[in-house]
Amino acid sequence: MDELIMKFGLLDPVKRQEILDFLDFLLNKQKKERVGTFKSYKEQILQVSTWSEEDIAVIETNSKRLSQWQVPEW
Repeated sequence: MDELIMKFGLLDPVKRQEILDFLDFLLNKQKKERVGTFKSYKEQILQVSTWSEEDIAVIETNSKRLSQWQVPEW
């Protein structure tokens, strides 16, 4: 730790501010990582929509109809 303080003291004020800004960035990133819990992740996953067989059948039917559609000529 003493070596870190000594090296920090050798930097000019602009470089010191860069170090402090980077430390703030790392601390903010660390806080965000801790905020996410397994419970909140599970809740997010459960909100993902799922399609039933009927939903898929409608999409497939419309897909076949789209393939048969003829574009009018000008």
